[in-house]
Amino acid sequence: MTKVETQVPRFVWITLIILGCIDLVRGFMHTVLLEYSAINIAGFDLTTSTATEQLRLLGTFGISNWITGVLFILIGLKAKHISIHVMGLIPVAYGFSMLAIRMNLANYAQSQAAWGGLAMLVPYLIVATMTFIAGLFVMRIRSMSKVTSKR
Repeated sequence: MTKVETQVPRFVWITLIILGCIDLVRGFMHTVLLEYSAINIAGFDLTTSTATEQLRLLGTFGISNWITGVLFILIGLKAKHISIHVMGLIPVAYGFSMLAIRMNLANYAQSQAAWGGLAMLVPYLIVATMTFIAGLFVMRIRSMSKVTSKR
């Protein structure tokens, strides 16, 4: 292990691997179990003329879940030193995107979908945010103790 890798706390990259596994489950739900997830979790009405578009968009999101899942696992296993950066990127990317989506939906009627996946997404984002903050805190304490011990 390099010196840089040892500076990132173990819990950060382990949590990133766990989030990667969760993303693989989300990818499976959004692609392999697409119709089930659309009806029973998201609460989509697939009796409308936009059913194909709804399914395609939900499935496309699943593709990105497969990619992030594998990448998070690989980073946690092979590039631990950047896991703290990825952990910070997760809430920033979701936060920015949620605001952009909300702004773009302002002129449209409120969604009738249940969006049941939020029950999994909210804890995911809380864990990512708290892990990032705790990781930075531990890294800061470690760097301060190294400076103090050199005196």
